[in-house]
Amino acid sequence: MGHEKNVKSLAGKYDTSNRYSNFGPILQSIEISGFRGIQHLELDLKSPITAISGLNGTGKSTIAQLMSCGYKKASTAALSRYYVKDFFPISAADPEPFSTIAKVVFSYCVERGAEAQKVTVSRKESQWSGYKRQPERACYYVGFTQFIPKVERRDFSVYGAHELTLGVSTELSEEASENIAKILSLPYENLDFTEVSHKDRTMQLAMAVRRGKRYSENHMGFGEGRVVYMVTAMESAPLQSLFVLEEPETSLHGDAQRRLARYLVDVCSRRGHQIVMTTHSSAILSQLNRKSVIYLRRDREGGLTATTGLSTYQIDSYLQSEDRSSNGSTICVEDQFAKCFATEILRICNADLLGGCNFITIGGGQEIPKAVELLRDAGLRAVGITDGDMNLKGEYISRLPGTIPPERLVFGDPAVASHFDERYRLDLDEVLASIDDHHDFSLAIARHASVEANVIATESCMAYVAAREPSEFDELTNFLTKTLGDRR
Repeated sequence: MGHEKNVKSLAGKYDTSNRYSNFGPILQSIEISGFRGIQHLELDLKSPITAISGLNGTGKSTIAQLMSCGYKKASTAALSRYYVKDFFPISAADPEPFSTIAKVVFSYCVERGAEAQKVTVSRKESQWSGYKRQPERACYYVGFTQFIPKVERRDFSVYGAHELTLGVSTELSEEASENIAKILSLPYENLDFTEVSHKDRTMQLAMAVRRGKRYSENHMGFGEGRVVYMVTAMESAPLQSLFVLEEPETSLHGDAQRRLARYLVDVCSRRGHQIVMTTHSSAILSQLNRKSVIYLRRDREGGLTATTGLSTYQIDSYLQSEDRSSNGSTICVEDQFAKCFATEILRICNADLLGGCNFITIGGGQEIPKAVELLRDAGLRAVGITDGDMNLKGEYISRLPGTIPPERLVFGDPAVASHFDERYRLDLDEVLASIDDHHDFSLAIARHASVEANVIATESCMAYVAAREPSEFDELTNFLTKTLGDRR
């Protein structure tokens, strides 16, 4: 099943008529009052997988931690439960991590569509009360300490490495191994956890075999090790568990982040887990249903609002508009190729302007005017550049050269064809003859040339622009110079 079908199928499983049978007593909403910087906030969880985004300091971690405290210890899970005090300890350094009226109201799905069960956890006589009425569920909080390379912790498996005794190995399930390999795009031949001991200490150490060589997690990167532990937990946990993930994209490159997001949708649907994560990753957000995304914003008075259903470009726009450290101007374009084309034009015609610009790829030309409006309403200098085959009008909207998609314009140019013939010994007409979708041109050429698609896009645009007089781009560069100098 393709990813889009997986997303649609998951949304169907969350329908009120069969929500309980698919996900058990899933957390449907949470009301938070008086914790850290959250005076009052209500969140409705409209999907079994929820990504919470927003600037640092908007309370993402506070929300995630409190959600972890929503269930009793499950009889089917070996791990213990979380309590509010685990995340909000009172100390000399932090005497007031919550107010005197702090409370959390959890709302759970109940069987056969009856009215949701609500449980309030609040502070009474220096103790938190209300836990007894919570339903049972296995809860996993995956923070940054879930995997810290043991060499950084000076673990005994490192300082006692030469004296380690290896014990029994337990292979990961086929499902876990395949998904780890897919997310990381690494050719594992085997993955297991091996018992290791040194003197009176014993532990489990993740082990991998790749290209005939066996190595332990002591030689795994942070991103690799974290994915191994995260996926293993999700595949071995009891069905219908809760997973709270703090920025799962950490130390993963963009493609791996996208594959991780697709895995999370799959495992959520396949095993009935509820997944709540905090993230700043556009790559992850782009793979989720809009109902899965909650964006947090602070108003001028310090209050907090939560918005569900924003697109990835809107999240990016909000993050840029709210981050006052972001300098310069913003240019909204449809995709990576359009960004490369506009960049090379500016590099030749107005390099100074290019140095002060940030690009946002919107993913759809029709959405560009909305993105520009959002950014300018937030007080940023922003413009949109649509592809040449689009006819969208607006005071802050212009087009790339030509009247056809930029990929067809650029790759159909003799100067570009000559460049790829000389550099890669490629006949572009032959390579692209069977490719119907122009958005796939760069990728198809990249496969033949054994380089990244972004390299192909950049080289082709450079060759196209270099073969022309700068005056051919006057309309676009004059527009950018004029509008980006306008500090409306």
